[in-house]
Amino acid sequence: MTKLTNIAPLALFLIIAASFSTLQAREINYDYCTYEMVISTGASRGPSTKLKVILEAVGGDNINTTNVVKNWGAMGPKYTYFSPNSNDIFRTRLPCLKWSFCNVLIQGEKGELKPHWYINNITIATKGPGINDRFKTFRFLFENEFSSLYPPISDGECP
Repeated sequence: MTKLTNIAPLALFLIIAASFSTLQAREINYDYCTYEMVISTGASRGPSTKLKVILEAVGGDNINTTNVVKNWGAMGPKYTYFSPNSNDIFRTRLPCLKWSFCNVLIQGEKGELKPHWYINNITIATKGPGINDRFKTFRFLFENEFSSLYPPISDGECP
Protein backbone atom coordinates (compact mmCIF):
# COMPACT_ATOMS: atom_id res chain seq x y z
CA MET A 1 0.00 0.00 0.00
CA THR A 2 2.87 2.41 0.70
CA LYS A 3 4.20 1.94 -2.82
CA LEU A 4 0.84 3.03 -4.26
CA THR A 5 0.66 6.12 -2.09
CA ASN A 6 4.16 7.13 -3.21
CA ILE A 7 3.24 6.72 -6.87
CA ALA A 8 -0.06 8.63 -6.69
CA PRO A 9 1.50 12.11 -6.12
CA LEU A 10 4.03 11.48 -8.90
CA ALA A 11 1.30 10.39 -11.33
CA LEU A 12 -0.79 13.44 -10.44
CA PHE A 13 2.23 15.72 -10.99
CA LEU A 14 2.91 14.16 -14.42
CA ILE A 15 -0.71 14.60 -15.51
CA ILE A 16 -0.72 18.26 -14.46
CA ALA A 17 2.65 18.91 -16.12
CA ALA A 18 1.50 17.30 -19.39
CA SER A 19 -1.71 19.38 -19.39
CA PHE A 20 0.23 22.59 -18.76
CA SER A 21 2.75 21.93 -21.54
CA THR A 22 -0.07 21.16 -24.00
CA LEU A 23 -1.76 24.42 -23.03
CA GLN A 24 1.49 26.35 -23.53
CA ALA A 25 2.04 24.77 -26.96
CA ARG A 26 -1.44 25.86 -28.05
CA GLU A 27 -0.76 29.43 -26.95
CA ILE A 28 2.53 29.55 -28.87
CA ASN A 29 0.91 28.25 -32.09
CA TYR A 30 -1.98 30.69 -31.72
CA ASP A 31 0.35 33.68 -32.08
CA TYR A 32 1.88 32.53 -35.38
CA CYS A 33 0.65 33.36 -38.89
CA THR A 34 1.58 32.19 -42.35
CA TYR A 35 2.67 35.04 -44.60
CA GLU A 36 2.65 34.44 -48.35
CA MET A 37 4.04 36.96 -50.79
CA VAL A 38 3.67 36.77 -54.57
CA ILE A 39 5.99 38.96 -56.62
CA SER A 40 4.74 39.42 -60.17
CA THR A 41 7.53 40.40 -62.55
CA GLY A 42 7.55 41.94 -66.00
CA ALA A 43 9.40 41.28 -69.21
CA SER A 44 13.05 41.18 -68.01
CA ARG A 45 15.10 38.97 -65.72
CA GLY A 46 15.40 40.27 -62.16
CA PRO A 47 18.06 39.97 -59.46
CA SER A 48 20.02 36.75 -59.22
CA THR A 49 21.08 36.95 -55.60
CA LYS A 50 19.74 38.86 -52.62
CA LEU A 51 16.55 40.87 -52.60
CA LYS A 52 15.62 42.52 -49.31
CA VAL A 53 11.92 43.06 -48.63
CA ILE A 54 10.49 45.02 -45.71
CA LEU A 55 6.76 44.82 -45.08
CA GLU A 56 5.49 47.65 -42.89
CA ALA A 57 2.21 47.37 -40.98
CA VAL A 58 -0.12 50.01 -39.64
CA GLY A 59 1.11 50.95 -36.17
CA GLY A 60 4.81 50.67 -37.00
CA ASP A 61 5.46 46.91 -36.85
CA ASN A 62 7.34 45.36 -39.74
CA ILE A 63 8.67 42.12 -41.17
CA ASN A 64 12.19 42.39 -42.58
CA THR A 65 13.93 39.74 -44.64
CA THR A 66 17.45 40.33 -45.88
CA ASN A 67 17.21 37.57 -48.50
CA VAL A 68 13.64 36.77 -49.52
CA VAL A 69 14.66 33.92 -51.86
CA LYS A 70 16.77 32.09 -49.28
CA ASN A 71 14.51 32.72 -46.27
CA TRP A 72 11.02 32.62 -47.81
CA GLY A 73 11.36 30.92 -51.24
CA ALA A 74 8.49 28.43 -51.67
CA MET A 75 9.07 27.30 -55.26
CA GLY A 76 11.79 24.75 -54.53
CA PRO A 77 15.60 24.85 -54.47
CA LYS A 78 16.05 24.47 -58.25
CA TYR A 79 13.50 27.11 -59.22
CA THR A 80 14.80 30.26 -60.91
CA TYR A 81 13.21 33.25 -59.23
CA PHE A 82 12.45 36.58 -60.94
CA SER A 83 12.31 35.15 -64.44
CA PRO A 84 10.47 37.27 -67.02
CA ASN A 85 6.68 37.36 -66.62
CA SER A 86 6.57 35.14 -63.54
CA ASN A 87 4.64 34.98 -60.30
CA ASP A 88 7.15 33.94 -57.66
CA ILE A 89 5.80 32.65 -54.35
CA PHE A 90 7.48 33.24 -51.01
CA ARG A 91 6.19 31.91 -47.69
CA THR A 92 7.13 32.01 -44.03
CA ARG A 93 5.62 31.50 -40.59
CA LEU A 94 6.19 34.29 -38.08
CA PRO A 95 4.41 35.88 -35.12
CA CYS A 96 1.12 37.48 -36.19
CA LEU A 97 1.09 41.23 -36.61
CA LYS A 98 -1.97 42.95 -35.21
CA TRP A 99 -2.61 45.22 -38.21
CA SER A 100 -2.56 44.98 -42.01
CA PHE A 101 0.42 45.88 -44.15
CA CYS A 102 0.49 49.42 -45.51
CA ASN A 103 3.87 49.68 -47.27
CA VAL A 104 6.41 47.47 -48.99
CA LEU A 105 10.06 48.39 -49.45
CA ILE A 106 12.37 46.53 -51.84
CA GLN A 107 16.13 46.79 -51.95
CA GLY A 108 18.69 44.90 -54.01
CA GLU A 109 22.42 44.57 -53.58
CA LYS A 110 24.31 47.63 -54.80
CA GLY A 111 24.96 47.24 -58.54
CA GLU A 112 23.39 43.75 -58.59
CA LEU A 113 20.30 44.34 -60.71
CA LYS A 114 20.39 43.92 -64.43
CA PRO A 115 19.08 47.01 -66.22
CA HIS A 116 15.41 47.09 -67.14
CA TRP A 117 13.96 44.78 -64.51
CA TYR A 118 10.21 45.15 -64.26
CA ILE A 119 7.91 44.46 -61.35
CA ASN A 120 4.15 44.67 -61.69
CA ASN A 121 2.91 44.05 -58.18
CA ILE A 122 3.48 42.37 -54.85
CA THR A 123 0.59 40.67 -53.09
CA ILE A 124 0.80 39.65 -49.44
CA ALA A 125 -1.64 37.24 -47.79
CA THR A 126 -1.74 36.72 -44.03
CA LYS A 127 -3.42 33.61 -42.63
CA GLY A 128 -3.70 32.64 -39.01
CA PRO A 129 -5.96 32.07 -36.04
CA GLY A 130 -8.31 34.99 -35.57
CA ILE A 131 -7.31 36.54 -38.91
CA ASN A 132 -9.71 36.24 -41.82
CA ASP A 133 -7.21 35.99 -44.69
CA ARG A 134 -5.82 39.51 -45.01
CA PHE A 135 -4.75 40.43 -48.54
CA LYS A 136 -2.89 43.50 -49.71
CA THR A 137 -1.61 44.18 -53.21
CA PHE A 138 0.99 46.84 -53.83
CA ARG A 139 0.84 47.92 -57.47
CA PHE A 140 3.76 49.57 -59.11
CA LEU A 141 3.23 51.67 -62.22
CA PHE A 142 2.41 49.42 -65.14
CA GLU A 143 5.61 47.66 -66.13
CA ASN A 144 7.59 49.95 -63.81
CA GLU A 145 11.25 49.63 -64.74
CA PHE A 146 13.80 49.33 -61.96
CA SER A 147 17.34 49.80 -63.12
CA SER A 148 18.48 49.94 -59.51
CA LEU A 149 17.10 49.01 -56.15
CA TYR A 150 19.81 50.78 -54.25
CA PRO A 151 18.60 53.02 -52.64
CA PRO A 152 15.36 51.08 -52.07
CA ILE A 153 12.02 51.67 -53.73
CA SER A 154 8.68 51.39 -52.02
CA ASP A 155 4.95 51.45 -52.60
CA GLY A 156 2.17 52.16 -50.14
CA GLU A 157 1.39 54.69 -47.52
CA CYS A 158 1.25 54.12 -43.80
CA PRO A 159 -0.79 56.47 -41.63
